[in-house]
Amino acid sequence: MKIIFDFDHTLFGTRRLYMALKEAFEKMGVEDKLFSETLRKASGRFGFKPRKQIKMIAEEFSEVKYEQLEAAFEKIINKAEIFLYPEVSRALGEIKKENELIMVSYGDKKYQNEKIRSSKVIPFFNKIIVTQELHKVSELKKILGEGEKAIFVEDNPYALTEAKKAFPQIITVRINRGEGRYAKTPGNDKIDFTITNMEEFKKILKEIHED
Repeated sequence: MKIIFDFDHTLFGTRRLYMALKEAFEKMGVEDKLFSETLRKASGRFGFKPRKQIKMIAEEFSEVKYEQLEAAFEKIINKAEIFLYPEVSRALGEIKKENELIMVSYGDKKYQNEKIRSSKVIPFFNKIIVTQELHKVSELKKILGEGEKAIFVEDNPYALTEAKKAFPQIITVRINRGEGRYAKTPGNDKIDFTITNMEEFKKILKEIHED
């Protein structure tokens, strides 16, 4: 069976990455207010652009150079594997044995690909797509055949809702890790299951395969 996974706040602790960046920049003298403001401004319609934030910080805070900030960013992004949720690698390895795994991740293509590559999850997936379409329906249409059954695991309830409208046969699984912009967004009847981690997903998957 095809299982389609989101990345941020589903497999990857994006908030922990931001906190690591904040801490590294603070050591260079970048104040919390400046970090927060530039983070917000660098997070546009198509996702967060870290180098845009770095450029804004360097322009506002002349005591630190762009190259210094970028070096700190590169050091953190190159160890992105530590920001995966603890059960993810083991669970993906087990699930991959009997399923086709596909990742569809929303965001800035360069940044997302850096995170995904450095997190070392690529070997688990048959296909990885980075899209700038928040609801991902266009990408799902490329992946799924007409009436094809699949599972979609995502933290964004809106994406799950749109997926269910477009593909009534798809099994929608919301993973709510208690962080990310959608953590407090209510669920709805388009969401088949709600979980908090991949161990819970494995139990659901076993039930689905047994049906």
